Amino acid sequence: MRAYLKDTMPGLDKLVQLAEAGGVTLDWLARGVGNKSYQGADLLVRSGPGGELLLFEERKGVAPAHDFALIPRLDIQASAGDGRIAGAEDPLEYLAFQRGWLRARGINPARARILTARGDSMEETIRDGDVLLIDTSIDRIRDNAIYIVVYGEMVLVKRVHGRLNGSLQLISDNPRYPPEEVSAGEVDQLNIAGRVMWFGRTI
Repeated sequence: MRAYLKDTMPGLDKLVQLAEAGGVTLDWLARGVGNKSYQGADLLVRSGPGGELLLFEERKGVAPAHDFALIPRLDIQASAGDGRIAGAEDPLEYLAFQRGWLRARGINPARARILTARGDSMEETIRDGDVLLIDTSIDRIRDNAIYIVVYGEMVLVKRVHGRLNGSLQLISDNPRYPPEEVSAGEVDQLNIAGRVMWFGRTI
């Protein structure tokens, strides 16, 4: 699970499909180098959940396509409750974020992934159905922030607080859920899959 979060990249067949539909070269799409060779709409924002492509015309004031990073949204549900078994498949779609926006917030574009929160234990901060942008390059506890924690087949979203005795607390923002104690001897059974850097929701 943790490796999947870090290593997911579009397969060659998907890259070819994206390049053909977007009218850009495969080299430019995969690595951002070379000639785009496209006359017209060249701001590829994302592929839809059914594999369809959503293209937007480049207009005055809009950043060029190479300024955007395509971040995969994975079919993995991070539980903000009592635990949810995760599923790992090909990305559902790719969402575009400006590289400058990501870097300004300390997010590594190459290691960014998008998950969906399920449950209510992190309310009112994170609600059921919220979209989570995580940085999988952060795999150690750096502060009392919100992390994606993998325990067995469960993927949890929690605040993680390190203690002087080597133990950890998994803290829910919803006061109805008491903190979960992870002893120093059990800490190595937890994997920090990434830090939640941003979240969004539909209103």
